[in-house]
Amino acid sequence: MDQPIQPRIMDRQARRAILLLAGSVMLMETGYGIVMPIFAKRLGELGAGVETLGYMAIAFAIGQLIMAPILGSLADRVGRRPVILTALAGVALANLGFLLVNSSSGYVLIRMAQGAVTAGLLPASISFVADAVPDTQRARWVGLLMGSYGAGFIFGPALGGFLYDQGGFAAPFTVSAILAAVGLLATLILVPETRRQISPDKEPAPAIDRKLPDPRTWFNVDFRILPLLVLDFLEVSIFAFVEPQLAVYAYQGLHYTSSQFGLIVSLYGLSFVAGQFGLGRLSDRFGRRPLIVLGFIFKIIFYLGLTLANEFWLLVLAGVFGGVGGALISPALSAAYLDLTRETNRSRVMGLKESAAAMGGILGPMGVVIASQWMPPLDIFRVAAGFTLVGVLLAFFALGCSRKNGAVRSGRPVRIGCYQRAAAD
Repeated sequence: MDQPIQPRIMDRQARRAILLLAGSVMLMETGYGIVMPIFAKRLGELGAGVETLGYMAIAFAIGQLIMAPILGSLADRVGRRPVILTALAGVALANLGFLLVNSSSGYVLIRMAQGAVTAGLLPASISFVADAVPDTQRARWVGLLMGSYGAGFIFGPALGGFLYDQGGFAAPFTVSAILAAVGLLATLILVPETRRQISPDKEPAPAIDRKLPDPRTWFNVDFRILPLLVLDFLEVSIFAFVEPQLAVYAYQGLHYTSSQFGLIVSLYGLSFVAGQFGLGRLSDRFGRRPLIVLGFIFKIIFYLGLTLANEFWLLVLAGVFGGVGGALISPALSAAYLDLTRETNRSRVMGLKESAAAMGGILGPMGVVIASQWMPPLDIFRVAAGFTLVGVLLAFFALGCSRKNGAVRSGRPVRIGCYQRAAAD
């Protein structure tokens, strides 16, 4: 049996394990990206349409909303590895299930089951990274993991379209299941467990201000994660609120071609993924709060850019700002949770994070369905910018950030996250 990686030593074993896990996640997300554009075609063959796609999205989010905290808690009790392996196996089985059902209701049910069984993947994976890396490198490696999610999704759709054209609807689902199975096998053989056996009563509190109340006063979870949960909800729900209207506005309002709109979306996605790979480490150096605030400001530029830019390339530039903004927020926000969390309930807290995001994924589209009945597209973008400003203010005023929490190494101060104090001992 593999021995757990020591949590504060970033050695070769830890680096290899994280890279292998990121590769497995990328394979899984590539498989998901492969089948994503095929759902509409397959449902069309079954006589269903946009409504069923919407039900599938909501069903997936509901599965995540319910199961993320449960599976996160399970990962704290039994280990990160079993939950990650279960998620990868669930993806493979779900894709095989899509091949077997012949009704739109079957697709909705399988999608909900897929959301439920994979809900623990991100909480367990982020906790895996936190177990394996020093406190001063959390955001950097979380950014690499999150970037692997996005990278897989970017490459998948083009491959899925090719497979569908060449082999019919069965080919994309089969390849997706195989990729998930390969990721499952690689994780099973090569990725060790990182959870340590620690009694909650003996575990030291997170390295934050010791004068504050005991972190276990709010259902065994630090009550100061509440602003982080709200920020997660805001980021996801606002983008989900804008996304459907953006597509309609691009085609009907601006009369863009599919290629033009696709380029905007692709560059948004590429800047988001590349930014997480390259910018995640910034919050390890400058603190969580400045990067989260800056990310939300970039998001405001994106949403306002949609209202002000009539030139195609200006909208492309706005999309890049939006992607970079998301890349600044995501690793810093995830690392901020970890800064406030004990090792014995890391995955549970990250499960709450996933539930907040899932709630945003449900309410955002519902909001735009209601608002679009009486509000023109440009006003929807302005409303999104206004709510994003709320995120800026919340991040600035609600997230603590003490510059005194630095350590000195080699005569130079090391500035870490807003909640974090370097373990220099």
